[in-house]
Amino acid sequence: MKRILYLSRGGSISGSQRQIYYVVTNLDRKRYEPIVVCPNGGQFVDQLRNHGITTHVFTLRSWRKFPACAYRYLDAERLCMFARRHEVALVHSSDLWLNGYLIWVAERLKVPSVLHVRTPIRPDEVRKHRCIRATSIIAISRRVKRNLLSAGIGPEKIVEIDDAVDLEVFRPQGFPADVLRRDFSPTGQVLVGVVGRINPLKRQLAFVQAAERITSDFKRNVTFFVVGEIRSRSYFEKISRFVGKNGLKRRVFFTGRRSDIAEVLSSLDILVSLSGGSVMFEGMACGKPVVSAGFSSNEDSVHIQNGRTGFLVTSRGISELVEVLIRLIDNEELRKQIGKQGRKWAENKLSHVGIVTKTQCLYEQLLQS
Repeated sequence: MKRILYLSRGGSISGSQRQIYYVVTNLDRKRYEPIVVCPNGGQFVDQLRNHGITTHVFTLRSWRKFPACAYRYLDAERLCMFARRHEVALVHSSDLWLNGYLIWVAERLKVPSVLHVRTPIRPDEVRKHRCIRATSIIAISRRVKRNLLSAGIGPEKIVEIDDAVDLEVFRPQGFPADVLRRDFSPTGQVLVGVVGRINPLKRQLAFVQAAERITSDFKRNVTFFVVGEIRSRSYFEKISRFVGKNGLKRRVFFTGRRSDIAEVLSSLDILVSLSGGSVMFEGMACGKPVVSAGFSSNEDSVHIQNGRTGFLVTSRGISELVEVLIRLIDNEELRKQIGKQGRKWAENKLSHVGIVTKTQCLYEQLLQS
């Protein structure tokens, strides 16, 4: 049996944590034993431990930010001693921020390393994080793979493995309550939501700007939900000021962090994504029409096929997003049709069983070579 050391963020459970959770909890335990190290505790660590996954919380200070980086070598050596003591055969980091530790341990133990790149990345970021020193890199999309290639990473290092979804957890029906209507008593008949931590990268301000246009110019009977914990207080306050200034307080609800994301998605009528991410796949699995806006091109969007499994808006402009949302808000039958086709696509292409199989195949290749 080979031991695999996983490096992952702790804290609350987001899309990236769910993806690594699928892998470590479904590995072939006759062949692989997962050990997870997180730099902080929290919900994710508790979930892993409750599932019987050996999980440790280590101090792993920022590899680059001063003055924390002055202590990185002490943290890296402690991690290296831990990995050597447990006879780790391979190291896998699910986060670019932890790549410095991944390389440090793998090179000193002379074992293969796997780096997961989950977001589009610029060439200077590829160089800054020394991605080329990982033995293999998992790119979660065509766009990420193209980014890595354009930054000079050899194609032999890159494996494209899409994110996935647990189809038994994220499903169209079967939840005991419509949690958003239960918890917030919205007045609008159609519920539209955006899900993700509140920071500028997730573009929630664009979402509420679209909400203002739909409720003021087009007078639609709709309620909007911003779902996620606040990561940028200044950005949240900017959004809140916009909501207050435009009389949207009864139309836009902030839910904060939710631990019942599957139930939340099931409560929505439409899911909007302005920054990509596996939440789109989760929405599809729940049978909801997903609108991906301002993030992906037609060339790069494999799973959101415009007008078939979802709607793709390539522009970052508000008008195009508003146009698609109004079309869905006004047509319940279209929402059902797109949701049904999205669920079918998720069943055929996005099951978490696939991500585990592909990841294990990569481990086998690296360990054999």
